[in-house]
Parts: sequence; structure tokens; C-alpha cells
Amino acid sequence: MSKFNVAWWAYSYTLTLLALASTEYAQASKTTASHVLMLFLSALSVVVPPVLLVFAALNAKVRSLPTQNHPTRCPNIKRKFEFC
Repeated sequence: MSKFNVAWWAYSYTLTLLALASTEYAQASKTTASHVLMLFLSALSVVVPPVLLVFAALNAKVRSLPTQNHPTRCPNIKRKFEFC
């Protein structure tokens, strides 16, 4: 798997739609192969979103915005309450 990207979420949506379509097909055809495919795709569509959520959380670059007196915003501040 390459570097995580937001576009990976597109796979979970299409996988869920494919699982729903396979459910309707399994109900109409009533064959063993279609029921196995339905179970596999349904299980996969349940497992993939939490996995993507974990990958998104691990790869998140959460940074707080600099406050008024944050050193990166005003590098020349010498006193604590001095403003830029």
C-alpha cells in the first residue's frame, strides 16, 4: 500500500455499493457462490472503513494554530506579554 491519501476513502464507498448489489443478486439467484460472494463483500465493507479510519488517524498532521505570543509567529519577542 502506498502512502495514505484521502482518496482511499473512495474504495470503501464503492465496496459498500458492490456489497449491496451482491446482496440483491444473491437473493435473486439463490446460488451458493453468490451467497459466498455476498458474505465476503459484506464482511470486507464492514472491515475497510475502520481500517481506513485508523490509517487516517495515524497519518494525520494535526497542528495547532499559533497563538498571539507563539515563538514561531513572533521570533523577536523578548518578554512574555509583548505583542508583535
